[in-house]
Parts: sequence; C-alpha cells; structure tokens
Amino acid sequence: MQKIVSYFIIVMVLMCSCSERYTVEGSSSNILDGTMAYIRNLEDPMNTSAIDSCQIIHGKFHMDGNIDSSVCVRLFMGDNNFPMVLEPGNISINISNNTVKLEGTPLNESLYNFLMQRDSLQVLFDELPHKESLMYLDGYSQEEIAKTLNEESARLNTALDKLDTNFIVDNFDNTLGVMWFLRLCYDANDWYGFPTTTPQIDDIYSRAPVSFKQNKLVDEYMRQVNGQ
Repeated sequence: MQKIVSYFIIVMVLMCSCSERYTVEGSSSNILDGTMAYIRNLEDPMNTSAIDSCQIIHGKFHMDGNIDSSVCVRLFMGDNNFPMVLEPGNISINISNNTVKLEGTPLNESLYNFLMQRDSLQVLFDELPHKESLMYLDGYSQEEIAKTLNEESARLNTALDKLDTNFIVDNFDNTLGVMWFLRLCYDANDWYGFPTTTPQIDDIYSRAPVSFKQNKLVDEYMRQVNGQ
C-alpha cells in the first residue's frame, strides 16, 4: 500500500511539473457587467468549448489555471473578442472605449506591440482617399494623383509585408509565428478561393525551421496546397 501511495505522489509531482499557471486579471467598462468572458482556442477551430470563463462583475474579471504550453486564443466578451496568448504568468487586460491594453507576459506584449504597428500602417491606408480629395482641390491632374497614390499604396504594402514577415520569422519558435503565418495562408485561400500560397508565404516557409514546418496546422495547409 505504501508503494502505491508513493507512486501516486510521484506521478502527481511529475504531472504538475509539466504545467505552469496562468492568471488573467481584467477590467472593462461597466456596460459589460453581468456578461460572461470566455477564452477559446484559436489553434483548434474544431473545438468550440471554452478553455476558461468567468462573469464580469463591477467591471472586473479574473481567470486562472494550469497550462502545458503557450497557445493563441481569443477572449470573447459580449459582442467583442480580442486575440491574446494564454501563457504562464500574470496577464493584465484593460478594455476601454474599444481599445485594448494587454501586458504582463512576453508573448502578449510582443503581439500587441506588433498589432499597434499594423494599426498605424492601416491608418495611413485609410487616409489615402482623403489625400486624393485634397489633391483634387489643390488642382493636381488625374495622372499626378494616380501616380502619387499608387506609389504611396505600394510603399505601405511593402512596409506591411515586411512587418508581417519579420514578426513571423522572429517568432518561428513559438505559437505567434505559427498563427500569423496561418493567417496569411487563410487570407490567400479566401482571396483565390482555394488553398494556395503567395511569394511572401513561400519566402517565409523557405526560411522556417523543421519544427515550424512540422506544426500540425502548417503541415496540413501546405499539404492542401500540394494536393495531398
């Protein structure tokens, strides 16, 4: 009997050592009071069950638990949802006026710094129609306007591609690289109507380590591209 108890204790210790704890501390506007916050896995789209959940009370919410490895997830709150990484450590989330501030763990801070840079580029894209109107009012010809805006659009697209590529390459060894690479793949699939790649995707994939290429979702998509 003593041997069985000892074996059970060893097994429990080993199981605990394979996982680490995460804590999510959040605050939001009181308009969400009483609603539920859910964390759902982005890496397993077939699994719709929540990893964790809690009720928002007085603008505050809290979740914690064990996690074996970092995973990309989405936090759902009412009609809103936000990307995040569920990883060991204390994750702090502040939501106000449709803006999200997320900090406290390395991958989440890396993700949101990246998203802020993308948003800044998107603002410049959104300003192009206004710039076109101003150029009309200033008396520029249609040819001059088209040339200027095409050059600006190309410059912004190049900057966006470089930002995406560098982010994936810098995160080849973790879940962020995989999930953003797959986003590029799924965007290409949606645009062309079938699984395919782009020069950007091919360049990233050619530089990826074997461990990245062997990721289940990456391997599955590339097999579809190759008709396997």
